[in-house]
Amino acid sequence: ERAEKLGQSLTKIPYKDTFWKGTTRTRPRNGTLNKLAGIDFKQLSLSHKLNENQSGELWKGRWQGNDIVIKMLKIRDWTTRKSRDFNEEYPKLRIFSHPNVLPVLGACQAPPAPRPVVISHWMPYGSLYNVLHEGTNFVVDQMQAVKFAFDIARGMAFLHTLEPLIPRHHLNSRSVMIDEDMTARISMADVKFSFQCPGRMYAPAWVAPEGECPVPSPPNCPPQPQPHSAPSHPPALQKKPEEINRRSADMWSFAVLLWELVTREVPFADLSNMEIGMKV
Repeated sequence: ERAEKLGQSLTKIPYKDTFWKGTTRTRPRNGTLNKLAGIDFKQLSLSHKLNENQSGELWKGRWQGNDIVIKMLKIRDWTTRKSRDFNEEYPKLRIFSHPNVLPVLGACQAPPAPRPVVISHWMPYGSLYNVLHEGTNFVVDQMQAVKFAFDIARGMAFLHTLEPLIPRHHLNSRSVMIDEDMTARISMADVKFSFQCPGRMYAPAWVAPEGECPVPSPPNCPPQPQPHSAPSHPPALQKKPEEINRRSADMWSFAVLLWELVTREVPFADLSNMEIGMKV
């Protein structure tokens, strides 16, 4: 009844067994579909800019008759080595094997693209963060919140079966997208590449304490300001990325998401990113 008052369509959307034209459901142990290599940037039609942050620009566009999201990465000093790493890493994000995982469709190399580009499906409702906190017409009652929680849990359970695990993936409500059938899907386009300033944490409110320890920035990344009086982390939290139990860290992030779904509030909204890193 509430959905009707808000003008939402009650038409049932049939289940789609195929996520993209020409894809298959088979996969190797890492869950990826490596049929498609690169995409010609000239084949993309850019419509308008959706957002911009420290890691890149988001554009809505079209490709092969489908609506897509185009993420242009902001990378300083694009080198041959970074280009090679990009070509090796993005195919691992093309995971078409689970309905609660949103895959990277493909990528464009720079050059000929102005920047390295990652392409994913267009999600009409945006992210879970948009739905919960930015006043959309999407109705999230208790049943829908529970469904979102199960969707995210199923997607993460699948990702935890992959060998090796997806590196540099940090679960948060901005990286969970909402499909047209109101299904939550974990976006692989939000996974960071190895050359993307490992010392920066863009969503610390959802990150487990052991994942927040400072990491030295590489030469191509600007240094992060640190207050002179900032207390150091306990030795137990000063871990290298490879030493962190990623599955346990993801459980922390999932718990924060559950709190977010119940309260409809932004976690640690009264703290700055620096304060979250020191106090949580």
